[in-house]
Amino acid sequence: MSLENIRSVCEEVLSRVIPEREETEKALRIFREVSSYLEPVLNELKYPYKITLEGSVSRDTHLRDDTDLDVFILIRYEGMRREWLEDLINKIAVVLDRFKPKKLYASHPYLRFKVEGIEVDVVPAFMALNVSEVRTAVDRTVFHTNFVKSRLSKDQVNEVRLLKRFFKGIEVYGAEIRTEGFSGYLTELLIIYYGDFINTIKGLSTWTPPQVVDFLKLYEDLKDYVRLYGRKPLILPDPVDSRRNVAAALSMKSFSTAVLAAKMFLEKPSFKFFYPQVDVSELSWDNIVNYIVSRKTSIVGYLIHYLEGTSPDIIWGELKKCLRRGINVLKGYDFEVLDASIWCDEVNTAVLLYEVPQEELTPYVLHKGPKVLRDVEVRKFLNKYLKSSDVVGPWISDYGELTILKPRKYKTSLEVLLNESKVILHAKHIVSYKVVKLGDLVNLYLGNDDFKIWLYKFTHKKPLWL
Repeated sequence: MSLENIRSVCEEVLSRVIPEREETEKALRIFREVSSYLEPVLNELKYPYKITLEGSVSRDTHLRDDTDLDVFILIRYEGMRREWLEDLINKIAVVLDRFKPKKLYASHPYLRFKVEGIEVDVVPAFMALNVSEVRTAVDRTVFHTNFVKSRLSKDQVNEVRLLKRFFKGIEVYGAEIRTEGFSGYLTELLIIYYGDFINTIKGLSTWTPPQVVDFLKLYEDLKDYVRLYGRKPLILPDPVDSRRNVAAALSMKSFSTAVLAAKMFLEKPSFKFFYPQVDVSELSWDNIVNYIVSRKTSIVGYLIHYLEGTSPDIIWGELKKCLRRGINVLKGYDFEVLDASIWCDEVNTAVLLYEVPQEELTPYVLHKGPKVLRDVEVRKFLNKYLKSSDVVGPWISDYGELTILKPRKYKTSLEVLLNESKVILHAKHIVSYKVVKLGDLVNLYLGNDDFKIWLYKFTHKKPLWL
């Protein structure tokens, strides 16, 4: 490990991630503009309220060309319920109509739209005077902002930017269901805890699950943390609300990816951890097909259309459940699943893919019956299969078991996906689907750059930073 090489890479990355002053000023101007449209509606409520800027811009940890705004409307109204919030959001949507807002849902409804290329979320929340009054995760955000601002030094904001860009480069940034990775708040806390980017990476490289990072020093024994927070890969008690694990959304895959990437970066620091690049010459459709043909496997799956306007977290949650069910169903019919993954455009289209060693199995499957000495079971077995024209056998195995060859219910993985689709794709927001092989995706591949990169990664397997 050469600290000089690491610092050199970090300096190069910083030259690309620190926002230009004009970008930040534009974001703050848009915040003021949006606030001015909100004021008249909120004044009609006759409840105490405050419009605040939360998120990375408020903490000065946002990245260049990756700025978004979290505009919070804090309202001191004890009777705040979902129906009341729906009504409020509808009124706000009217005054923001020029921005064409979309209504989305998390713990409650909020609006999302773009202004001059900057994504803006307008989020109503309960104005909690202290953490004990917090009702939802959204209400807690303002306390997170205050904590980070009070603990993060001016020098450390760029350290946060480095860590964010590192996590983005290795594709583990974001606590959304899509990624199940490191949230912005968690990233900021790690820098506060370890001091800077390099020390955070050093710390990461030594992590083993369940890893505890605790500002509060709540316990001495790991068992106490596991008892309180569950056996999560990373346990970081929220310094503003110790009942909550900030890293609760972090999956074992994202945790493991971060640990390995940290180790590899320390061994051989490189710009590619922050900005991995695909070799454009390898993106031809023929290349994708040849990768699969050369290893003699098959790719099958679903091309899905879902209800437009569905919240990304909701559709990703449904798709991940469908993917897992598909794996289990395929395995249940003797199809080994080598890998499986999801692509989603977060508009109305998704793809679920499974890579299997072979597309078609033998027509028959070995079925072992009872040992010959078990009279009752043997009689039932013989009555069922002895005169059946569909089976081969029975015969007695070397272990004294009655054995037959039974016809498989499904000989191909496509048959499984087609005939078991009602089980696999049981999801509220899926509108239609088509069972597909790799060749059926050529038009989507050639017409959608995001899908093209995703399918390249899925077929090549090795992370771009490795």
